[in-house]
Amino acid sequence: MRAWIVLGLLVFVSGASSAQRQRLIYDDDCSMDVDCVATLPILHALEDRGEVKILAMVADSADPFSAPVMRLFAKYGGHPKTLIGANQSDDPASALCKKNTCNESVWAEKLVARFDPGDTRAKFPDCAEVYRRVLAKQPKHSVDVVVTGFATCLNQLLASPADEISPLSGAELVKQKVKLLSVMGGRYPAGIEWNFECDAPGFHALFSKWTRQNGYPPVYLNGFANGEHVLAGAPAAALETVNPTRYGLRLAGTDQRPMWDILSVLFAARGLAYGRTTYFTVSAPGTVAVDAATGADTWSAGTNFGHYVITNAASDETLSKLFDGYTYSTGFLAKAQRARQ
Repeated sequence: MRAWIVLGLLVFVSGASSAQRQRLIYDDDCSMDVDCVATLPILHALEDRGEVKILAMVADSADPFSAPVMRLFAKYGGHPKTLIGANQSDDPASALCKKNTCNESVWAEKLVARFDPGDTRAKFPDCAEVYRRVLAKQPKHSVDVVVTGFATCLNQLLASPADEISPLSGAELVKQKVKLLSVMGGRYPAGIEWNFECDAPGFHALFSKWTRQNGYPPVYLNGFANGEHVLAGAPAAALETVNPTRYGLRLAGTDQRPMWDILSVLFAARGLAYGRTTYFTVSAPGTVAVDAATGADTWSAGTNFGHYVITNAASDETLSKLFDGYTYSTGFLAKAQRARQ
């Protein structure tokens, strides 16, 4: 099954212009959880297919090797010039973040040491600055922002004032340039999920401010249950000596990971349906609230803050087949080999 998927995904969409691609900023922690080593190659493959234009990536964790992980996958994905920003602060730094070791990683430093030694977040621009520089250049209401980690960098952007980059504040840039915000986090209609728990104050602040009443674009929430049984990893024949996904997963003691994050990307890229496949359904508009102390989320349809919950319409098997093996096609490996030469 996996070999068939690899071959099938070599049929790229050719001739797609950048204007047809969905402009996207990807914002992830890429720290404690190793799922990003499977997510990032799929994201670059979507760019190769002509479905997205990656404007920038943002590492929102305080781990010093999160942004370097993003850079090594950009290089191995054949997109070495991808703009990447790093969270240069110590946030998130809540008690729950420390309890969950949310800024720590057993695999990131070792992965970077093997495939891009010497890199660290000190070599990257600040994440809020990257957001500002990218958004300032985009057409109105054209950018999808995908956040699959913490709210740190997005909140830093919203708090940023006008400067030499743009006469607009960060909040004004978002309202003018962003089409939608796609977020992986939460359990609906209520519960506690890791991303929101680790950055409880950040997500509380974000969702309290980011409402249609305040002029912000819609928020689409991809909860824990969607990706819990959607699995992907490197192809079975991949060697950890040349395949960062295989090596990263081995460092974390696994072969596959649930694919929560890429579902948020898939929604941003393809919407509810693509071709003959319906991937998601969407709720009526409502409001998500996150408790600042616990990270517990509550969904309510009683008020319309411009927040929506998306739910998988496609089966776990369908989505797993889509992603599993997608992480490294033959074309991706060829690019990887060229990048190392």
